[in-house]
Amino acid sequence: MRKLILVLLLIMLMGLRSESPLLRDNPQRGHYLSKQEIEIPASRDFYQTDPPASARNIAEFEPMEGVLIRYPFGISYSLIASFSQEDKVVTIVSSTAAQNTVTASYNSNGVNLANCEFLIAPSDSYWCRDYGPWYIYDGSEIAIVNFIYNRPRPNDNDIPIEVADFLNIPLYGMPLEQTGGNYMTDGYGISAATDLVIYENPDLTTQEINTLMSDYLGINNYHILPDPNNTYIDHIDCWGKFLAVDKVLIREVPASHAQYDEIEETADYFASQNCSWGYPYEVYRVYTPSDQPYTNSLILNKRVFVPITGSNWDDEALEVYETALPGYEIAGFTGSWVSTDALHCRTKGIADRNMLHVEHLPYWQEQSGGIELDFSAQIKAYSQVALLADSIYIGWRIQGEAWNFEPMTNNGSGNWESSLVLPNTEGIFQYYLHAADVEGNQIDHPLAGEYDPHQFAILQAIAYGDLDENGSVESFDAALLLQYVVGLDPLPELDPLPWDAARIIAADVDGSQELDSYDVSLILQYFVGIIEQFPVER
Repeated sequence: MRKLILVLLLIMLMGLRSESPLLRDNPQRGHYLSKQEIEIPASRDFYQTDPPASARNIAEFEPMEGVLIRYPFGISYSLIASFSQEDKVVTIVSSTAAQNTVTASYNSNGVNLANCEFLIAPSDSYWCRDYGPWYIYDGSEIAIVNFIYNRPRPNDNDIPIEVADFLNIPLYGMPLEQTGGNYMTDGYGISAATDLVIYENPDLTTQEINTLMSDYLGINNYHILPDPNNTYIDHIDCWGKFLAVDKVLIREVPASHAQYDEIEETADYFASQNCSWGYPYEVYRVYTPSDQPYTNSLILNKRVFVPITGSNWDDEALEVYETALPGYEIAGFTGSWVSTDALHCRTKGIADRNMLHVEHLPYWQEQSGGIELDFSAQIKAYSQVALLADSIYIGWRIQGEAWNFEPMTNNGSGNWESSLVLPNTEGIFQYYLHAADVEGNQIDHPLAGEYDPHQFAILQAIAYGDLDENGSVESFDAALLLQYVVGLDPLPELDPLPWDAARIIAADVDGSQELDSYDVSLILQYFVGIIEQFPVER
C-alpha cells in the first residue's frame, strides 16, 4: 500500500510539471507508472516455461558482445558513438522506416555503422534496462530468462522474447514480476534487489521467490533489502552496483541528508557480507550530496560509462571508479539524468555468446613462504570451440616485481591445474589466471587480470634448518631430523611441533623434496660454519 501511495503522490506532482522532459518524450510512458497505467489490471500475457536444467546468471561486468538501446532515445548520440567504437550496438526500432531514420542520424553523428544492428519490434519506452532480457548459461549455451515486467506495457514486456529470437538463443519464462533496474548479480550465484520484488509479488512468499530465482537463474543467495533512498522507484541501481565479484559500490551522502542513516546501514550490510569467493566485499563509496546518479552507470567489457551532471563532484565520482576498477576505461557522459533514472536505466548489455568462463576459488588467506600451493580451475568456452592449451596459464609475482608465468594442464575432465612453490620471502603474492580459445577469445580471472590480481600475504618465510623454531640452526635441529628420517617419534616434551608441510619444507635443505641423512649432514655443516647457505637457497 505504501508503494501505491508514493506512486500516486508522484503522479500528482508530475501533473503540476507538464514541462518535464520525460513527459514530453514519453507522454504516457514515464519511468514511473502513469495514472492510466495504475488503473490497468496487473495481469498481462506471459509465457511460462520449465526452468533450465542448470543456470548461471551472467553478471553485467562479464564479457558482452554489445549493448541494447531503443529509439526514440533516452541517451545522446555521443554516448552511442562511444559504444559503437568497440562494441556492437543493437537498436530497437519500430519499423524499417525508423531504422532508415536512425541510420541517417547515426551516420551524421559519428556512430560506427559497421558495429550497428537493428531489432525491428514494437516497444513502449526506452528503459530497456528494466524490461530487457536477463542472460544465463544453461549448461550448453547462452540463453535468456524472461520475466513479468513490472509495468503494464505489453510491447516492452515482450522485448526479451524478441531478443531471444534475434540472437537465436533459448528462452525461458520465469513467472516472477521483476525489473532490471532493481537487480544486480555477480555471476557466481549471488544477487541483490530491494524489497520491491516482495511487494510486487504479493501471491508469493519470500521462499517461493527465492526458489524461482534459484531454479531459473541459479541464484542461491538473494539479498533483498529495504530501499535506503525511499523513492517512488525503489531500484537498486539508484544507490548500488556490483563492480566485480568481490566489489560493490554504494552511494554516500552527507550526515544532514534525510536518508543518511538508511544508506549507511546498507553500506555496513554489504561490508558485513562475504562475496562468492569467501571473504567480505570491498565496499566503495561515491559521494552524491545532491542525489547525483553516479551509481547508475553501465559496465561494458573493460569500459565504464558514468552519468555525470556538471556538478563539482563529477571528477571525484570518476576517480572512485578508476580506483575500484584499475585497467578499465572510465568515461563520464551528460544527459537528461535524474537521481532515479540515468544511463544504466536506458541501456542493457548483451551477453557474449562466445565468452570464456573460468570457475576458480581464489586463495586469499595468508600463507607461509616456501610451501606448495595447488591451483585449479574449470575453464569452458561457451561457443564450444577448443581451448588453446598453450595459452592457459597462471601469471604470478611478489607485488612490485616482474610477472612470472606457469602453464596449467588439463587433467582430462575439463579441470586445469598447476602447482606453485611460493617464494620463500615475506610480501604480497599476486596472481591471475589466463585462458584463450582457438577463435581468439580470451579471459582473465579476475577479469582485470594483472591490473587487479588476486592476492594474499606471505607472512613468514621458511627458516631452513630451524626445525624447533627457536630462531637459530643448531645441532638439536639435526638430531630432530635424524630421528624423523629413521622413523623415531620423539616424546612431545622433546619435540612438541608437528611434522606438517611447512616443517618438512624447512627440513629439506638440499631441495630434493626428500628428507634423508644428507639433509642432516647439511644442517650440521651449517651449524659448525662449513657452509653459509643451504643448497635450496641458492
